Amino acid sequence: MIAILGSGFGLYGYLPSLVEGCGISVVLPEKSRARYLERPELARFADEIEWEANESKALDHANGAVIALRPDDQAHWIPLCLQRSNLECLLLEKPLASSPGAAADLCRELSRSKKIIRMGYTFRYTSWGEQLGKSLGKATKDDSVSIQWNFLAHHFRHDQSNWKRSTASGGGALRFYGIQLIAFLAYLGYRDIHSSCTYGASPDQVEKWMASLTGEGLPDCRLEVDSKATSDSFRVYLSGIVLVDLNDPFANEKSDGLDRRVPVLTRVCQTLWEPSVSESNWYAETIELWRRIEDKTLCEIRPTFTEAL
Repeated sequence: MIAILGSGFGLYGYLPSLVEGCGISVVLPEKSRARYLERPELARFADEIEWEANESKALDHANGAVIALRPDDQAHWIPLCLQRSNLECLLLEKPLASSPGAAADLCRELSRSKKIIRMGYTFRYTSWGEQLGKSLGKATKDDSVSIQWNFLAHHFRHDQSNWKRSTASGGGALRFYGIQLIAFLAYLGYRDIHSSCTYGASPDQVEKWMASLTGEGLPDCRLEVDSKATSDSFRVYLSGIVLVDLNDPFANEKSDGLDRRVPVLTRVCQTLWEPSVSESNWYAETIELWRRIEDKTLCEIRPTFTEAL
């Protein structure tokens, strides 16, 4: 049984991935009940849910845990979960912490724990991710890769002031959204950074991130993540040829009324029962690449529409 801490993506993402995708029952703290009842698409999983008074009680009755909380809250719960001998595995959300340095410290703790650890880095498990990996196997240094991801983030669409807007809290175009691409490219072998620039109303309000990455024997890769775009698109080019043309990275997934990320997240969860799979090196390389990117990132301040007037 897996305990889920977090009443957002923990419920509408991890809960169906574990119950329907992996055949695993879950235990939830009572504080999550109201949010669960607000999600009618989750009603069909009711028989596979146990409820406990609080997070600690839920963890007592589990042999694994999902921590799908804000990065700072996740950083609080991880050491507590590592101390629990009954917890054999942890499923953690991205970013691991609010900064590369804090994430590196946690990554070392996780590696030392000898528990089974999985991170919510999902791009590797998409069909387009597999396609790009195969294409790069045939590419040369003379080729080039471009990934363009444009969307209007929920907090911008609904004018919400929450942690996902704040770089210091682990949010923004680079730390919250861009980390998915960083993890995927680290998996493919990218290790260094040519250039990186963020754009926003302030260094803590990053709306857009552009970068150029390199890897031994790999084509240079140019990234563009715009979380305040006027239209949605996700495109991947190899030497100018379109490899992927979607509305978003998960547009091809069939989710049966659930969040479109659930099928891909299910593939991540299923690796928990593959004992030969160890992702610790990949996770460490992801955080190191993230650190190198941030060390080289310049920030360009763009006035808001109101300020421009």
